[in-house]
Amino acid sequence: MAKIIEYFIKNRSLNHVLLIFLLLLGVYSYQKIPKEIFPIIELDKIMVTGGYPGASAGNLDKMAVRDIESELGSIEGIEKIETVVLPGSFSILISLEEGADKIDALNKVKDAIAKSRKYLPADMNEPVATLLAHHRPLISLSLSSDTLSFGELIEAAKEIKNKIARINHISEVKIFGDSDKEVSVRIDTKALKAYGLSPSDVVSAVSSLSYIYPIGEVKQRGNFFFISTVHGPKNSIKWEDMIIRVGSKFVRLGDIAEVKFIYPQNKTLSTFNGRRNVTLKISKGEEGNSIALSKKLREYVKGLEKQYPKIHFDFYRDSSKVVKNRLDIVISNLMFGFILVFLSMAVLINLRIAAIVAMGIPFAFAIGIVFLYFSGYSINIISLLGGLIVIGIVVDDAIVVAENIQRYINEGYPKHEAVVKGLREMLLPVTLATVTTVAAFLPLFMMSGEIKNFIILIPIAVIMILIGSLIESFLFLPLHAEEFLKKQKNFVDWRAFQEKYERFLHTLIKYKKSFLAFFLLGIPILTVLTVKTMHFQFFPTFDGNYLFITGKLDINTPIEDTMKVASEMERDLLEKKDKFFIKSISTVVGTRRSTASENETGENTFYITLELYEMKPEDFINKYLNPILNLSFDFNDLDKIRTLHTYELAKMIRKELSKYEKKYHIEDFGVIEEKPGLIKSDIQLNFIGKNDKLIVSAIEHLKKEVLNIPGIKDVSDNIQYGKKEYKLRINSYGERLGFSEAYIAKALSGYFLDNRKAMSFDKDGVMEIKTRALKKDEAETFFDFEIVSLSGEVVRLRDIVDFIETRDYEKIEKRDGDVVKSLFINVDKHVITPEEMLDKLSPFIEKLKKEGITIKLYGEKEKNRQFASDMKTATVLALFLILITLLFIFPKLKYAFMVMSVIPLSLLGAFLGHKLLGINLTMPSVIGLLGLAGVVINDGIIMLDFLHGTHKAKEFFERAKLRLRPILITSITTFLGLFSLIFYATGQAVILQPIAVSLGFGLLWGTVLNLIYLPALYAVVNKIDLKKDR
Repeated sequence: MAKIIEYFIKNRSLNHVLLIFLLLLGVYSYQKIPKEIFPIIELDKIMVTGGYPGASAGNLDKMAVRDIESELGSIEGIEKIETVVLPGSFSILISLEEGADKIDALNKVKDAIAKSRKYLPADMNEPVATLLAHHRPLISLSLSSDTLSFGELIEAAKEIKNKIARINHISEVKIFGDSDKEVSVRIDTKALKAYGLSPSDVVSAVSSLSYIYPIGEVKQRGNFFFISTVHGPKNSIKWEDMIIRVGSKFVRLGDIAEVKFIYPQNKTLSTFNGRRNVTLKISKGEEGNSIALSKKLREYVKGLEKQYPKIHFDFYRDSSKVVKNRLDIVISNLMFGFILVFLSMAVLINLRIAAIVAMGIPFAFAIGIVFLYFSGYSINIISLLGGLIVIGIVVDDAIVVAENIQRYINEGYPKHEAVVKGLREMLLPVTLATVTTVAAFLPLFMMSGEIKNFIILIPIAVIMILIGSLIESFLFLPLHAEEFLKKQKNFVDWRAFQEKYERFLHTLIKYKKSFLAFFLLGIPILTVLTVKTMHFQFFPTFDGNYLFITGKLDINTPIEDTMKVASEMERDLLEKKDKFFIKSISTVVGTRRSTASENETGENTFYITLELYEMKPEDFINKYLNPILNLSFDFNDLDKIRTLHTYELAKMIRKELSKYEKKYHIEDFGVIEEKPGLIKSDIQLNFIGKNDKLIVSAIEHLKKEVLNIPGIKDVSDNIQYGKKEYKLRINSYGERLGFSEAYIAKALSGYFLDNRKAMSFDKDGVMEIKTRALKKDEAETFFDFEIVSLSGEVVRLRDIVDFIETRDYEKIEKRDGDVVKSLFINVDKHVITPEEMLDKLSPFIEKLKKEGITIKLYGEKEKNRQFASDMKTATVLALFLILITLLFIFPKLKYAFMVMSVIPLSLLGAFLGHKLLGINLTMPSVIGLLGLAGVVINDGIIMLDFLHGTHKAKEFFERAKLRLRPILITSITTFLGLFSLIFYATGQAVILQPIAVSLGFGLLWGTVLNLIYLPALYAVVNKIDLKKDR
């Protein structure tokens, strides 16, 4: 290794060209690498979807879902199966075990569906299984018009959707507010009676009016041709003029039915800033660059505005703006950290060393970016903050190497000899110091589940930048040192500090046992007492730019009435938009995310998205320094005017809209803040048991207990009842007439079941043909519906069947085949944490378990369990890796354990840092503690490596005081590198602030330990005594 390094020092041209090449490769990689807010989370999941129109949740579960679940249960590699059954549709989410072959699992799932096909209804479409793909929301495009009809707007929206979908890296374009064109044949049951026609025969006749499939082909020599039909009439007038045969009679369709080409009642309706619209929700793929794609889309839409002059185009929810703003903030923080580190080195060492060390920082980061790009990762908040965490650590290697070279130059050695000699001395200790830091972060790769996918970029960024720093310190820095360094005194004279430190060491050694007792007994006790006063939450609460208002009305509410209620709230908020710092409002009716973050559809549901202005910067760093460092020079950004946090606005808006909650009896009403995405609800309690009444009673009881505890945001469950259902039971009169369930069902389905009877084509593609009763949605039409018996008698439905009224659950949720009733709780973490809430609920939960109810905890508790298990393994592995590394320097175990004893004692500094800043312990805090283990012992290595082998007090003091300067310099540069993230974190950067707090404050306290505790421990172990030495 030394020969390779010396070769690079001698070959100046190769050295310089290679450095420039790697820097340019870093710039290229940065330009090409995808940029987004959060990393792509790999989804090892398969989704099975299916449905049957008109079926209640209970019936659909019995006739389809259970059989599919039964077949799925035998497939290996499945971790869990989560099912949601709604009226008319169902979805089965299959989570695979880590490392499972997704394609193989998908094929097995498709085979399982095929096996269950024999149990499914003959006219039911086979359920579809797909690998769950991850779509990153990019931007929303609102289309509205003052002149076009809604049908014309929908057709234009579909054309625009297809054009946008063809843009490279656009993965999905979803339309809200649209519907598919269809031929609606509304049959007049009174006309049928007048003509003496059988309702079933009429539906059969209509079903045969259009045929879309090929008929055949003729291959006459020189005259090949295909055969097909015209696929039915192309307008409603021609449809109504058609003569159909019903039994032995011929009748004009228009005499017994009303035919229209319609866009049926939309499944979703949407508005933007109070205007009815069609919304295109555009998502990008994994490789797409949010900023570049958004810019490209805006340019593309300028062209569309000319093609569609009657349509208003409005962009909103542009994630690229958030990405750019957040990246600008983090990059400016990186620049600020870089400046602080450079100035501290210039002051504490000298300007020349500061310059050559600072030159290595861009190279180290370039190596990190190159690795991220070619490994398929992205630049995002997590990876950039990983870089920010390490910016102070990354210079440690270069400082130690440069200082050692400077020492030999000052002693009069020729430059080349000083460089080689200084470098060789530092080769092993610097390499092992880097390895210890890498060893602390390396076990994070062993984490499992979604947490791993979210956090893995931190160890990747840290490790790759540290490796880049090591390469720069040994290959490029030596040549820079030879070219720039010369005999020079340090800016600060450290002798006075060293003498004071030596005098303190005399006192320390005199009372070494007392000092040691304090550190080994007092510090652990203080650490435990501090931890007991702290609160834990999985993720920190951060200030986003969006609030979401969600709710649902009575189950029987039609979509138009739901839109009226949502629009009323929307208008109210638009009038107060300045008060609540609202930038735009978009509303979707017909689908929503509940307060438990569960996706839900239904005509009675609504979801209002509030885009807020950004927080107004108040501190000097964010207000003045960041605009300079990110080169925007925008000191008065008009988008940054908000003075209230999102959690404060959420409370205010919730209070403002409470009048609508009472007026319209809105259920599961809430104002939701942005979350990182790993946890849907803070607390989820799943109840499993055979006694439905007991479970429902238990949930209601627990709900009351929860509402009595301060700090509750919202409480919801999944036990709401759906629409009522009439079950038909043939009475004795019906039986005597020969009616069967199948006969009656077939007669009724053509008039009341929203299912296609045939298909047709128009210029835009396939249209479904559906038949309905003219007054289908009037109860009397159903009860008095006339059916012709097999013997030709015409009777009313109410005369031949008994109606049994039932009411099923609105939806059925299952986990691994068991039906679960769930209670969802979200808390205000400024008042109470999920852990504290569960502690308060624990007595009630235990009481319910004794009554025979199985209760399982999910939400944050589930993630905590998984994280705690992973961290135990990671901690043990990290400590063993660090121990192995230390044994390369200190052959005896006692010295390795002496250095490692600093790790648990340094935790107190990290905990006190959290207390000082008033933040809770979180999952990132714990990751920071793991990283601290690798960072804090580097100073311990510096101290003990110099003390190692000393047995006399005089030599002990002389060597110890020489370590004061490098230990303080490396600690100060590391802390200053973390400074902006510790004290000035904003937006999503708050998520990783606890890592910086753990590292920064832990290192400060660790520095005290390495300068005081470690010498005292060494003196006791090696029996260094002032009296004995005299």
